[in-house]
Amino acid sequence: IKLLHTADWQLGKPFSRFEGDVGAVLREARLTAVERIAELANEADVKAVLVAGDILESEHAEPALLRRMVHRMAGFTGPWLLLPGNHDPARPGGIWDRFQNSGDCPDTIQVLTRPEPVSLDGGRLVVLPAPLVQKHVSGDPTAWFESAELPAGAVKVGLAHGSVAELLAEQAASPNSIPLNRAERVGLDY
Repeated sequence: IKLLHTADWQLGKPFSRFEGDVGAVLREARLTAVERIAELANEADVKAVLVAGDILESEHAEPALLRRMVHRMAGFTGPWLLLPGNHDPARPGGIWDRFQNSGDCPDTIQVLTRPEPVSLDGGRLVVLPAPLVQKHVSGDPTAWFESAELPAGAVKVGLAHGSVAELLAEQAASPNSIPLNRAERVGLDY
């Protein structure tokens, strides 16, 4: 099973430190990158595109930005799985709920706002999402993976957005911490 895994698009980033039209050019370049991801997904004949958090720079993004994002994603008609991250958390009634209820979210886009298995490819592929519901969570967002009931023989993919404390410098902050051995402990394939 082929997947295309990406993250941190941060669409709508203001780039305010740049003068003139540079910010607008850089924001457009990010949307162009999304269009290229769709092209690559087709070229590689992937089963799904996984976006592991921070799709948007802010949870206060305008609906017009989401419509532009959808337009750029349209080149790949397979499933897009979008995981909310710390910049765009899955708050109740927040940006992702509004997007899914707006009529602008096509069936090919699934926003993973709940920690529950998502089955694709006739059950051959199961994605375990760990959406962030706020900027910083106090526990491990992937802890629920250990109690998930998964079909035998399925390819198991964990999808999370956070940090691995064991890989950071000792003095570094580790918000949304994910254990280094999570994949091994759960038996994830990816």
